[in-house]
Amino acid sequence: MYNYYNKEEIEILREGGKKLAWIMEELGKYLRPGIKVESIEKKTRELIQEVGATSGTIGYTPQGASFPFPSAVCTSINDGIAHGISKDNKRILKDGDVVSLDVVIKYKGLFVDTCRTYGVGNISQKDRELIATARETTDKAIEAAIVGNTTESIGKAAEETAREFGFDTVKELGGHGVGRKVHDKPFIPNAPNLGVEVVKIEEGMVLAIEPIVTAGDWRMVEGDDGYLYLTEDGSKTAQFEETILVTKDGPEVLTKI
Repeated sequence: MYNYYNKEEIEILREGGKKLAWIMEELGKYLRPGIKVESIEKKTRELIQEVGATSGTIGYTPQGASFPFPSAVCTSINDGIAHGISKDNKRILKDGDVVSLDVVIKYKGLFVDTCRTYGVGNISQKDRELIATARETTDKAIEAAIVGNTTESIGKAAEETAREFGFDTVKELGGHGVGRKVHDKPFIPNAPNLGVEVVKIEEGMVLAIEPIVTAGDWRMVEGDDGYLYLTEDGSKTAQFEETILVTKDGPEVLTKI
């Protein structure tokens, strides 16, 4: 059974979404060559506190993990796909890095989730194209989140868009329901025909849509921190994630100002 939301909860999600979008804008301004990843974590915690929210990921143990996640922001750099731990991470950002930041906040009891990818300093034309394609891929996937479509429709739109520009989507990770939980049903694939449950999109669903776009092969391997995933071939990735509300008039993006 999917979790639906009343009018008061939807307003809370809208408010929380705007606060999270502001946090991501501030983080984008903060990134620069020479800073340590652990300083991004510190900045994220400060911003979350400033908007009157709490972290949705600190202490959260997702299915299959062997220990609770320790960070307020997942920082994944270059060939890092997702879920990189930021707390006590001494890695220093370099000119030309491609950095994805994924943040979940809990605001008035409900969760909103977003991810942005940023270029650090001067990035290559290829990396600019990768980031732009990731943005377009998420936008097209969101457009497919309409009443009468399915989760498969969203994955199909994502994969087709990425491939149109010469890239691909990571198949082993996907989007999800969000709101009362960090990860809720349904699972939203980032490509069609993956053999996962196909769910009809219905009015009132709150979904985190998050295609991950790769410049090379989509297969991934585990990193050494217990959470980070990396591309198997070392290619770079980019990702944009939005929390949306499915309405009778189409998808409403909650994580924007």
